[in-house]
Amino acid sequence: MDSLVEKAKEMAASKALNYLYDAEIIGVGTGSTVEKLIAKIGLERDVFSAKVFVSSSYDTLIKLQSLGLKVVSTEFLIKKPDVYVDGADEVTRNLVLIKGRGGALLREKILAYFSKKRIYIVDYTKLVSVLGEKKPLPVEVVPYALGWVLSELRRKKLNPKIRMCRNGKDGPVITDSGNTIIDLYIKIQDPESLEKELKRIPGIVETGLFINLADMIIVGYPDKVDVITP
Repeated sequence: MDSLVEKAKEMAASKALNYLYDAEIIGVGTGSTVEKLIAKIGLERDVFSAKVFVSSSYDTLIKLQSLGLKVVSTEFLIKKPDVYVDGADEVTRNLVLIKGRGGALLREKILAYFSKKRIYIVDYTKLVSVLGEKKPLPVEVVPYALGWVLSELRRKKLNPKIRMCRNGKDGPVITDSGNTIIDLYIKIQDPESLEKELKRIPGIVETGLFINLADMIIVGYPDKVDVITP
């Protein structure tokens, strides 16, 4: 099973690489499938050395810089990325996604919103009929409001749990933007309504629901790819 999934990730990453050659500014997300794309970019360093990269996380920043690629901070970037490539935790065929298992959902959503073309690469296990089937929905929360937000989410019966670190650090996960993450273990029948409901709670900075932020989803299988577009 694991070898099949890894092969599927490779297939999706290889397909996505084709959309990067003509781009001047490339946004790169976070996750295991994105790591395979970064590795493929590294094998063609001469082609990509003249391009500018922006990353969604410190983890991706380090990986890109280790290849000798030019990575710039978004604070000093006026032009928008020509293309943004990222992974996802769950995707549906109507191009709605859950993201944020890597803890970078706020920066990922910023990059997705401001990029000219948004491509997501996933293996076939991430394709679901209803969001929340396999993965929780993350929400990024300002630490100042954490206790109150947690209580409000419990009141709404959204089954919230503070995400805790597993390796290298004790306590809650802290995002690159200095916030905490609460995971909601629910099945999502109406993503648009839930997004609006969550964003009305002060203290919630962003949610892992990506709605109208995908131009293409590349689903990798061990022997093929499936390209989902609007």
